[in-house]
Amino acid sequence: RSSTASSLVATSGLTRQNHWHHTSTKFQQSSLRMSSTGAAVEKSLRVALCQFHVTGDKDENHETAQKFLSVAAEKGAKLAVLPEIWNSPYATAAFPEYAESLPNIGDSSAESSSSSQILIDAAKKHGLWIVGGSIPERIQEDGKEKIYNTCLVLNPDGMVVAKHRKMHLFDIDVPGGITFFESETLSAGQTVSHFSSPFGEIGVGICYDIRFAELAMIMRQKHNCVILIYPGAFNMTTGPAHWELLQRGRAIDNQCF
Repeated sequence: RSSTASSLVATSGLTRQNHWHHTSTKFQQSSLRMSSTGAAVEKSLRVALCQFHVTGDKDENHETAQKFLSVAAEKGAKLAVLPEIWNSPYATAAFPEYAESLPNIGDSSAESSSSSQILIDAAKKHGLWIVGGSIPERIQEDGKEKIYNTCLVLNPDGMVVAKHRKMHLFDIDVPGGITFFESETLSAGQTVSHFSSPFGEIGVGICYDIRFAELAMIMRQKHNCVILIYPGAFNMTTGPAHWELLQRGRAIDNQCF
């Protein structure tokens, strides 16, 4: 789902059904910013928001992601965004099973992560900027295994240019509605994530990160982000009430897309 032109560009996994959403974001002259390289940003950007049904079969999920990225390129997108946790069922018990060791910023190969390699290969093949939704990431830290909900961003050369670990974990208990605690298996990230592109500086969060206005303000005011992207798999209890409202709120607060 994408909001109107005044709002953020974002994906939502509210239904996890297969569909495409392309949006063209046009930047008015007054909104142009200089990128960190000193070059003027492009005035328009065609974005493919890829939302699809995720199964318990990782190979099938890989094939689906490849297909959606291929069609995105065919339809003229310059930037494609995948859903949150696109390679795995969205369940705390599943995250450790589907978790992978992900590449770091500056890497352009991922021998230990088949899901990351799919993104790298697709970026190179199609010349796309890819905000890779998110993948459960396994790391060893202080002698302990931790699982993060992690988004990789690839440039058209297949290089990782940003890596965001979801900062705000979604723990909820709505009587008669939904009970879900991400903190049962996930650890919280600690860094603000953004990257330079021909379209301006772009900030990245994941799903529930959108709820916290301070994060968006930091990306906009400190790092001069003109676009904020939040891949998400919001639930059907709080999602319909909050998702689009929060997109509009963050866009209006920060006068960005």
